[in-house]
Amino acid sequence: MENNTQKSFRSITDARTRPVSNIESAPSVRFSMIAKAFGQLATRAGFVVPGFRSPPRSRDTDRSIRKDSSGSVVAVRIKDRPFEAVIADMIEGVIVCNGLPATRSGALRDLLWRSAIEAGPSVAPELRHKPTAIVHRLPVNGKVEAA
Repeated sequence: MENNTQKSFRSITDARTRPVSNIESAPSVRFSMIAKAFGQLATRAGFVVPGFRSPPRSRDTDRSIRKDSSGSVVAVRIKDRPFEAVIADMIEGVIVCNGLPATRSGALRDLLWRSAIEAGPSVAPELRHKPTAIVHRLPVNGKVEAA
């Protein structure tokens, strides 16, 4: 029969032998890995890189963007949300912070999604086997857009 001391010791040693990959799958770690990948990509492509933080100051929003003389900050709620929604909010934050028109935002959006997918299965495993949806927007200036 096992006593309480033996049970406690076993739970401590079990915790120490868990793989590090469990840490990498934590949403906050995944968020920071995606933010780093987006920052590197945006810098290489010549775009403004906003800062990323979580959560937004307001509890009523999932994403907020603050712009001032020192730069831009995109704040995204991670808790209780699908991670794809978090990534989408981060991408839209980069688009808004750069003030890109619809004609140029599609290319950057594609690059950022590709960067999120290529960041590794531990960062965004749910993106690996999902089909792409095309959303058509109403014509703007006589042109039809798709994102």
